[in-house]
Parts: sequence; C-alpha cells; structure tokens
Amino acid sequence: MKKRKVLSVITAVACLSAMLITGCGSGKGSEGGSKETSDQTTLTFGCFETDNVTSEVWDAIIKPFEEAHPEIKVEKVMATGDDRTAFWRTKLNSGEFPDIVIEAQNLSRMGIFAEVPEDVQTLINDDLLTEFEGKVIDVPMTVQYKGQCYYNKDVFEELKLEEPKTYDDFVNICKTIKDAGKTPLMCGGTGDTWATGSMYWIAEGDTMLKNTYPDFVKDLAEGNIKWNNDVSKKVLTAYQDLVKNGYYYEGGLSLSYSQCADAFLKGDAAMLIDGSWMNATLDNAGNEDYGVFVIPTMDGSKIAVGNTSTWGVYKDSKNQEAAWEFFKYLLTENTDGYAKWLAADGLFSTTKEPVTYDMGPVTTKYLENIDGYEVTCETCLTAGDYIIPSGMQSFIDKSLQNVYNGADVSKELDNWDAEYQRLMDAQ
Repeated sequence: MKKRKVLSVITAVACLSAMLITGCGSGKGSEGGSKETSDQTTLTFGCFETDNVTSEVWDAIIKPFEEAHPEIKVEKVMATGDDRTAFWRTKLNSGEFPDIVIEAQNLSRMGIFAEVPEDVQTLINDDLLTEFEGKVIDVPMTVQYKGQCYYNKDVFEELKLEEPKTYDDFVNICKTIKDAGKTPLMCGGTGDTWATGSMYWIAEGDTMLKNTYPDFVKDLAEGNIKWNNDVSKKVLTAYQDLVKNGYYYEGGLSLSYSQCADAFLKGDAAMLIDGSWMNATLDNAGNEDYGVFVIPTMDGSKIAVGNTSTWGVYKDSKNQEAAWEFFKYLLTENTDGYAKWLAADGLFSTTKEPVTYDMGPVTTKYLENIDGYEVTCETCLTAGDYIIPSGMQSFIDKSLQNVYNGADVSKELDNWDAEYQRLMDAQ
C-alpha cells in the first residue's frame, strides 16, 4: 500500500459529502480489558455518550451483533470527562484498556493498536486510510464537519439580513443584531472548554492555516513554523474583537455546551458557531426555524474543515479476532446500527459503499454550503506520522478561553508553542 501523507485523509471526505448529498465497565490486566468464560468471549468496547449519541444508539449496534454472534458479549466502557484521550491514557496506565476504543486517532502514535487486517482495510475508502510508520493501525469510522454558523431565521428576516459573502459581512451582521438590542453570538464554556472558541478557530484558523501553509502540521513537527505566526495572530485578534465589541452572550462561559445550545434554540442569541451534530438536533426535531451558513474566511479562501474519527484495536488484546468481526458486522453485514449512529450526530460514512440515512433540510443545506470547497482536516486531529500530540487540543481550548477573557494574543500563542514542544518531547 502506498504510504499516505498527513493531509491525504481529507481527499475522499469531499467526494463522500457529494455522494451523500445526492444519495440520500472493563476487566483488568494486560490483555486489553478482556474477560473470557469457557463458552463466551467478552469484548470490551470503549465509547462515550452525548446528548445525541445515547446508550440507545450504541445498543442499536451492539445488540444485533450479539444476536448474530452469541459466542461474543460486548461490554461498554464509558469514557467520562471533557478530555476523552486523557481518560483512555489513564485506562492504559491502569491496565484496563478496552479491546476496542473509539476516537483512537490521538492515541495512534503511542504504538498501542494492532495493524488493521486487509479484509477490514478494503471496506474503507482508500484515501481515508492513514499510516503510522508504514502500517494502518486504526480504522476511519466517520467523517464530521465543523465550524459553520447556525442562525435564527426570524431574526435575520426581521433585520433584513442575508447570509454573509465576506468576513466583513459577518462582522456587520453581528453589529446590526447588537444595535437592534439582541445578542449576536452564543457560546459555552463550563465543563466544555471547546464550546467557547474551538468552533470559531476551526472556521477561521484551521482554514487560513491550510490556505497559507499547506503543510502546516508537517512543518510544525519539523520546526519550520510556529503556532505564533501572522495567520494565527490575525484570527485570534479578530476573535477577541468580537468579544470586546459585545457580540457574544454575556455569561456564556458559565454554560455547558448543552446549556448554550438550549439557550440558542430558545432565542437568547441569534447565531451559534457549531459542528454538524447540530444538524441532527434540528432535523430530528423537524425544526425549520434555523438556517446555516459558512463563515467566510478573512483571506477569501473556500476551505471547509472536516475530520475522521477512528477506532483502534488494542495490540495486547486476546480478543482481536472477535474485535475485527465486530468491525465487519457493523460496516457491511448489518449497517442499520451504523446508519443510526451517523444520523444521530450528523456524521457521514467512510465505507466504499456509502451508508446513508434520510437527511433533513439543515443537513442538506450544510453540505450544499461546502459544495466545491477544498476540505481540510482539523489541524489537531490530522492523522498520520505528523499527528499533533495528545493533549494539545485541550490546551488550545483552554487558551481560547483566555483569549476570550482578554489575554494577550501573542503571549497565548507563545504558550501554544511551548506546550506543543513539551508534549512532543514527552512522547
């Protein structure tokens, strides 16, 4: 297999989106948390739950598999906390690492996952597979887009606003809404640090870094560029200006993500920059009161940010054969559970034979917005040999809260560089 460089993962993402628009508790020990009886294997499955991805979603995957494979029992190991990568590292250090873990991409460089068998690799779009030191060791399971702006149609109609064509248009929309005595933008922060500035950074920072520095992640790893560069400073300064001008909901940092999303839907703010999981919230409720647009980049580039989420099988698991059977069943033999999971969180399939679901108007509009755009992978989730070290995303999320609260932008970016180097040295 030809080795795929870091950013090749995004090539098939754009193709996939186009197809979808038209097509549509663990055990202990060093054996990966495995527990076996004489007649049944227990496969530990490390996952998490959210408002959208509920226990019912996982049950729709697990129960049919267990019925088809009575010799295998699947036991969920539920990640907790804001930093799931840190949670899995703790499980690894305590000898309780599950047989299968979702969101494996930030752990891939640790050398803890088994090589993916060829018969599983062949199920996935080739350009979505990435290699670490010449081996495919995790399976891309979903594609997700982030960083578009949802808006209240009634507010836009009342104020005679149109979706922006330039970044200045976006800022003027914020000003018009504020001048009308309304709150332009919603955010969260308590317990969900990413809900403060991460989506804005993805909409403007990741896109402009890709446009200006196409090999940013590789150059960063090789010491040819720093986080503290002209693009990053421009983006964070613009973000801080939105806060200084009073365009964000007062008290937003006291809200969890769920609370800020609820507040937005109740009309406490006119806009929310979010990820495609909001599509599922709106479409599943039949809510037609909200639209969605791409925030134009400050440099005029047409780049959208998507990322794959991967699953890995622990290399020391005694249940690898059962684990790979679980993958094959989910992706090909009975895809109903897979489709339910995708639909629940506004996700899209990675398989050569696309798994689709009925898409409502918001999901359809979300994809139409980026038709013809170049799709880039989220910087901190870029897979491959130059992957950003685990922990960097959480650090950036907290730093964006500092910027929100008025911290010096250049000093914060210096901290990004220092933390990046510390994490790289610790690997």
